[in-house]
Amino acid sequence: MRPISNVILALATLLGVGAAFCIDASEKPQRHWPKPTPPPPPSPIYTQSPEHAWSEEEIARQSREHNAQLEAAIEGALVSKDSRRREAAFTFLLPELVQVDPPRLVTMVARQRPGEARRTLIEEVTRAWIARDPGEAVRWMKTLPDDDRRASAMAAVDSIFAQSPVEAAALADEFGLASLVLDKLKASRN
Repeated sequence: MRPISNVILALATLLGVGAAFCIDASEKPQRHWPKPTPPPPPSPIYTQSPEHAWSEEEIARQSREHNAQLEAAIEGALVSKDSRRREAAFTFLLPELVQVDPPRLVTMVARQRPGEARRTLIEEVTRAWIARDPGEAVRWMKTLPDDDRRASAMAAVDSIFAQSPVEAAALADEFGLASLVLDKLKASRN
């Protein structure tokens, strides 16, 4: 027998290893994913809810009465001396009523007797309404008696001054309060 040279043996080994890699590379690896498990069956134990489920009639009645409830809550907060209650009514309830039923607010303001409560309500309605619909708010403000109109205009100018001094000046000029805006501009520069 003839001895095999080291070079031939090395070439044969490399050729065999290369062929093995090529054969292995052509086979796609099999991935074994776990099988999905079905959801558990529903519980056979049901408990009655202690809360009342409203009927369609109750829902319809509640939606009809909602604005009246908002109005009553605002008026209740207005006569209350509790500052937190007033703040909550003016922050949450009043803007909702301005959005859904402004004529109800006009009626509510007209019902108030002259005094601190009426003045506060006028100022708060003005602030909420001028932010929501400036054109309608200005039309309403023009229907108010002189003292109320001035207080309302001052509240409107105060609320829009920070965002737009030009619009505040135009509104103040419309209501004869141009000096108010000039004073605010001077104060803001100092």
